[in-house]
Amino acid sequence: MSDKQRVRQANDRFYAAMNSLDVGEMDLIWMDTEAAICVHPGREAIFGYERIRESWVMIFSVTDSMMIAASNERITVAGEVAWIACTEIISLATEEGLVAAAAQAINIFQLVGEEWRMIVHHASPAPLNTQDEWPDLIN
Repeated sequence: MSDKQRVRQANDRFYAAMNSLDVGEMDLIWMDTEAAICVHPGREAIFGYERIRESWVMIFSVTDSMMIAASNERITVAGEVAWIACTEIISLATEEGLVAAAAQAINIFQLVGEEWRMIVHHASPAPLNTQDEWPDLIN
């Protein structure tokens, strides 16, 4: 199996852990280090896996059902570091009802022994306009 395939597999496990609301699986995916960083859509950066884990516990506690599907994945491997840029389609059931959103994400993995472990997850709300539709001032 190539490194790209193994990184994709690690990324798939990350989304499966979210969809199954499984903090124990998150523990196996993330590097347990203060260097870990997580940015949930529209939120501030969280530093260190202990605090990142707390955020997953909180997120998982407010829903009975969550589905996040990654698409348009672009995988880059550079030595012992790899990253995936992707689009996330997010839907979750809360007491208030169904919530749906789209985000753009960058997931960064580091090779630890033979295993690719997540070190950074950064998700931002997806833009409403494509780059081609931006005003000329920005281009």
